[in-house]
Amino acid sequence: MKSPTPLLLFVLLMLLPAAANTQTVNPENWSPTWVNPSWERPANMVADGAISLPGDLTTDGLESTGICGGCHNAILEQWKGSMHANALIDPVFQAATKLFLSEVTAEGDREEALACVRCHTPFGHLSKTAETTAADYAAATESLGTRSGIFCDFCHSVQSSAGVGNAPFLVDGGQGDEQKVKRGPRSDAVSPYHATAFSELHTQSEMCGMCHDVSHTFNGMPIERTYTEWRESPYNTGDPATTVYCQDCHMRQRPGVPATGSTGQPDNPGKSAAGGKERDHIFTHYFVGGNSAVPALLNVGEENVGIATENLQNCATIEITVPPLPLVWRTADIQVKVNNVGAGHYLPTGLSEVREMWLEITVKDALGRMIFQSGSIDRQGDLDPVSRLFNIKMADKEGNPTINVARADRIIKDNRIPPKGYRTEHYSFLVPLSAILGYTVEARLQYRSAPQSLINGLLGSAAPTLPIIEMTSASAEVSF
Repeated sequence: MKSPTPLLLFVLLMLLPAAANTQTVNPENWSPTWVNPSWERPANMVADGAISLPGDLTTDGLESTGICGGCHNAILEQWKGSMHANALIDPVFQAATKLFLSEVTAEGDREEALACVRCHTPFGHLSKTAETTAADYAAATESLGTRSGIFCDFCHSVQSSAGVGNAPFLVDGGQGDEQKVKRGPRSDAVSPYHATAFSELHTQSEMCGMCHDVSHTFNGMPIERTYTEWRESPYNTGDPATTVYCQDCHMRQRPGVPATGSTGQPDNPGKSAAGGKERDHIFTHYFVGGNSAVPALLNVGEENVGIATENLQNCATIEITVPPLPLVWRTADIQVKVNNVGAGHYLPTGLSEVREMWLEITVKDALGRMIFQSGSIDRQGDLDPVSRLFNIKMADKEGNPTINVARADRIIKDNRIPPKGYRTEHYSFLVPLSAILGYTVEARLQYRSAPQSLINGLLGSAAPTLPIIEMTSASAEVSF
């Protein structure tokens, strides 16, 4: 799909019918996509439980992050550069969701496009400040301030979940003093400002699974399955004592400590609040995953950018199998095995139909001359179309490939790498006479948040050059 120019995008948005700017509330279509069985369900995951709906919270229903920072300043500073903090103001999200909405006409597809804000600005959604993806994002952000994304008081006011997927949260806005009850993973927390309560949900991956599992609201097609990928992985042993939950990696990561499955997840000792207890471990709140592009684009969270890079560089390995001899004028076959050794979910995960993770292969003779190449980037920043990409491809109802999640009806390809699993790619080339003395095979696993052409189409002249991160590499020599 060729991305429209910014001018065309503006015209498309102006031509939208008024009905597209009205939120269709069909909560039965939203959430949850499923409920965990009783034997593994957190105490505050309630089957057939209530969920919060637009209008359930007023604009003063949750505290600003500045209030929280009065005692939890170190955690607040970590959060500021996170993808949670910037979930709504992310310019790529804003442009993409408006584009998605501009391309749909069917009611079900339109509702799916409108549903994005429930996770990207849950307080904006529940307070009806940012009801739709066609809303004035700038006005919503100005009204909500630092409460526009996923922020302190939203997560710690989640009372219960009705299940997994499509944001089935019940938020306790409280009345009067009740508003000051904050829930989290500790049973002995004491605060001079608010009451505290232990929440089993906050200690397990089901907390994350509320938003990190997404299905099309009408046709049920899986759009993102990060939680399910984890749940079906070896990291989920079924025993709380040995299970590695989402929080065990993503809330232990900090500068210099990737805390992936290949590095271990060391404790982060300290205090979570001024005057609080000294604890063996304080959960970190950098929440950046593998996205180094958006924090850099917004010029926030320099530490978060570094953590994202470290995460990517500590989750995969490469093994190369080559022929024993450099037989010229013969076809050489090489195998490149990519192992997911560090991610508790697929590589890549999230919106995998947009992510670019690929193998760059070069074969050079003894004098350094190129004799085979795959996975190169051209001068425009576009990836070689025959590169070996690890991703998802979606199609619409007619079977045409699309990246518009609102129009998606089926998955036509998924060759990502499962947790503690691998993929093997095969390459063949004719060994020229120049390689009679031998040749060297180099393989690099590269990552980019999205195709450069897509970002150029969405952001126009404001589009940055997306960083390409080398996740891992390996080399092998073939010689006599």
